[in-house]
Amino acid sequence: MELTEDQKRIVRDNAKNISDLTELTRLAFPEAEKIDGRSKQGRAVREFLLNNEIDYETKHVYPKEDVHLSEEQKDFIDQSVSNGMTCAQVAAVLFPEIRVTHNTKEYQAVFGYVDSNEEIKTPASEDAINRRYSPPKATSKIIKKINDSAQTSINEDKLTMTERRSVESLGAFLSSPRFIQVINTYDAQADRDLFEAEFVRATWDKPDLTSDEINLYINVCMDYIHLKNIQSAINKLNRMFDEAEDQQDLTVRLAELLKTKSEEYNQCEKRMESLIQKLQGDRSKRISSKQQQNANILALVQLFQEEEERGVMLKIAELQKRSAKEEADRLESMPDWKARVLGISKEDVI
Repeated sequence: MELTEDQKRIVRDNAKNISDLTELTRLAFPEAEKIDGRSKQGRAVREFLLNNEIDYETKHVYPKEDVHLSEEQKDFIDQSVSNGMTCAQVAAVLFPEIRVTHNTKEYQAVFGYVDSNEEIKTPASEDAINRRYSPPKATSKIIKKINDSAQTSINEDKLTMTERRSVESLGAFLSSPRFIQVINTYDAQADRDLFEAEFVRATWDKPDLTSDEINLYINVCMDYIHLKNIQSAINKLNRMFDEAEDQQDLTVRLAELLKTKSEEYNQCEKRMESLIQKLQGDRSKRISSKQQQNANILALVQLFQEEEERGVMLKIAELQKRSAKEEADRLESMPDWKARVLGISKEDVI
């Protein structure tokens, strides 16, 4: 659809005072009802504004066109990634006019090119992007994760009742919504593997964990990753500090950064320690209480068994007494001379 000269003049004259696309469209098309920037009239006005480099505002977010990389850009990506730059860093250099995030099409274009290029290795810090974590379902896979992470030797063909319960519970833990949500936030596969391994190691033999305790163990595992990344940053700052010995201003700044990172590391350690103590204490109290309940039940069972045993003994004694009475009655019914020969009476038998 093309704008008439009168409509172009109306848009051009009013664009200085009115920046809203919908209002400009309704001024240019007063006869049309309930039109906005998404209508064909609005698209015509928007195209006119763009062609004439006139700024406008709109509430509707129009999808950006796909980014197509030139050969020069691809060559730059090849060289930069090979030299240790990440896809995010490369995209920021290639497209300085935008704020690059993992959701921008510019970043996706760079990452897609690197990920599909067999000659370039995807940076380790980004090798899990666009990959969703899939929790294990098969018992054999869960057991393998336990054996690898906790250094156990569980045999699927010889599972005890306790081991079977632990394996089933761990499968449910790994499928919990928060666990999946958190692990998918890590862009590096190494971070995901460490997060999962620490969680498995800490929880596989605790099938009685509550939902709140599972969330706390997830927090602890997040801190493990955080500690690793902080330590990596500290190591990098130390190398930079050693290389900048002659640059006083830079060494002062690096020393400040090192101090900040060290404090962050210590705070993270203390938070982990507090969480672990809470988890161990709460669970210990619950297990102790459960053991006491079990002890009470055991005592009742023992009392019941003792009472039952006494009843059996009384019954045996009663049967023996009845048997003796029947024997005495039989003897008493014998002829008198037999009784005299035997020299016994009923009272003697009983």
